[in-house]
Amino acid sequence: MLSLTVGFSNNPRVEPLIDGTVRLKSLDLRFVLCNPGDLFYRNLKYDEFDVSEMSISEFIMTRDRNDPSRWQWIGLPVFLSKAFHWLQLYVNTRANIKDLSDLKGKRVGIPDYPMTAALWMREFLKELCGIRPREITWYNGRLREKSHAGVMELDRIRPAGVEIKWLSEEQTLGGMLDKGELDAAFGLVPGFHNSLTGMPSIDRYGNTRIEGNPGIRKLFDDAGRQVILDYYEKKGILPSNHMVVVKKKILEKYPWVALELFSAFLKSKETAYQRAREMNRAYLLFEGQDFKNQAERFGEDPYPIGLKANRKMLETLTQSSLEQGLSGRKIPVDELFFPSTLET
Repeated sequence: MLSLTVGFSNNPRVEPLIDGTVRLKSLDLRFVLCNPGDLFYRNLKYDEFDVSEMSISEFIMTRDRNDPSRWQWIGLPVFLSKAFHWLQLYVNTRANIKDLSDLKGKRVGIPDYPMTAALWMREFLKELCGIRPREITWYNGRLREKSHAGVMELDRIRPAGVEIKWLSEEQTLGGMLDKGELDAAFGLVPGFHNSLTGMPSIDRYGNTRIEGNPGIRKLFDDAGRQVILDYYEKKGILPSNHMVVVKKKILEKYPWVALELFSAFLKSKETAYQRAREMNRAYLLFEGQDFKNQAERFGEDPYPIGLKANRKMLETLTQSSLEQGLSGRKIPVDELFFPSTLET
């Protein structure tokens, strides 16, 4: 039996694999759970895991960089999280921001500029409001030396025309928003970004009171549902955040592992769906939404895996990565994935 270390966040659609409900005869998957921000930093910086959940945006960038000394991964078309984190966008009440269109010309804080949630945010701003990245001043919430942007050298290879500022050790996004030094920001409070390991996180939250603070409010009263609907109606896409990558050397030596892992994640998701009658968070995109309503809006399966069901979404991401200056060329979607998974 082949043993593989698997870095993943605590995802309800992967729980059946983690807790042993879904077992494999040929693979021993040893999971290491970590919040996404720290997980991706560790993999980008130290290449720790044989198999890993990974930011789609940052994986596209690694293919563009094509550095033979690092990031020698190949993708599996497994997409088990949606890019809704940025919809927890807070604004300073004095900034006169009523909707997304008001972000033009503003100072906006994000955890990490290249992260997929931020890439999707900029894609939504372009498609729904006509706002380009260069029309906003961006503040990177993680320190330069402890950020994905730092590892990807965006301080040196900056997207053309885009202003990215790094916070100092003393600054936090929440504190700057409270003082009016930022007009809007997301990633202010511990949520799914909380460390699962007990180790220090690259995210820094400080002591600023967010909830109940009269100077700060959420931009979206509906948690962003209408924005998602507007984009879906225009583009026919539900944005995914993360995918799965595997070290190339493993698949070169054991090519059967690609489809074995793909099948394992598929079975895990299906098992989680079976649990969804009792655990709605595995299936429903928004709390309080019933199955029938969601299916009518977005189809029977909101988390399809496989390349055919996700090609349009991936084409949008690779094009947005090029347009936003994160990639120097448009990465062909098929270039991201192991050959045996291209027909999935």
